Amino acid sequence: MAKPLIGITPNIRDTKNRGTEHVVLSQYVAMIAEAGAIPLIVPAVSTAAEAREVLARLDGLLMTGGKDIEAERYGQETRDRERLAHADRVASDFAYAAATLELERPTLGVCLGTQVMNVAGRGTLHQHLPEDLPGAAEHEDDDEGGSPDHDVVIEPGSRLRELLGVARARVNSYHHQAIASVAPGWRVGARAVDGVIEAIEREDRPFYLGVQWHPERMRGSEVTRRLAAALVDAARGAPARSSRTSSGSP
Repeated sequence: MAKPLIGITPNIRDTKNRGTEHVVLSQYVAMIAEAGAIPLIVPAVSTAAEAREVLARLDGLLMTGGKDIEAERYGQETRDRERLAHADRVASDFAYAAATLELERPTLGVCLGTQVMNVAGRGTLHQHLPEDLPGAAEHEDDDEGGSPDHDVVIEPGSRLRELLGVARARVNSYHHQAIASVAPGWRVGARAVDGVIEAIEREDRPFYLGVQWHPERMRGSEVTRRLAAALVDAARGAPARSSRTSSGSP
């Protein structure tokens, strides 16, 4: 049986004199490959129509982490523009988020990817946890990149709890923003002990969820293994796989 193709969304960075470049950390690629799929770095796109063209050739999508979304997208004024992701990357991510939901492609969001999925569905974010939720635990990595690891409580009856098989899990933490209001049609999948939302999911899709932590940075964890395996298993039954198999294509 052919392995499913899982797309991985790229970050976009400016170079000194060669325009922009697409960048994907190898940890994402390794996580998908280790789960039994073929990882494929997808291009940044400008429209949902272009995203649909790409996704028509894929069985699933991994939406990667990165910097911040401009707050104007969820009805606020951006307080720290120095932290914003490249505008082309954000536009591309929103196009993919719309297309994956429309085409019902299995999708896993990571950190920024999760926030994009929520905002694309008309949810909102906390722009900076220390300011917006005083008293919340530390969630952002330190100056050396060290993670303030913490527990998350998996919501009873959630798809995430079914996939992970546990009620509580230890995860890493590299974010200073988080979901504030959950988009219509979504539900909370997990929360940190301090109440910060750590996962969201759609109940009307077989696999369409996002986590606020970075599973690709903890590939030895059983949580990562189960999460990545669930994405790959869902991708094996995706419409793209069925159409390619029936047509005799590899």
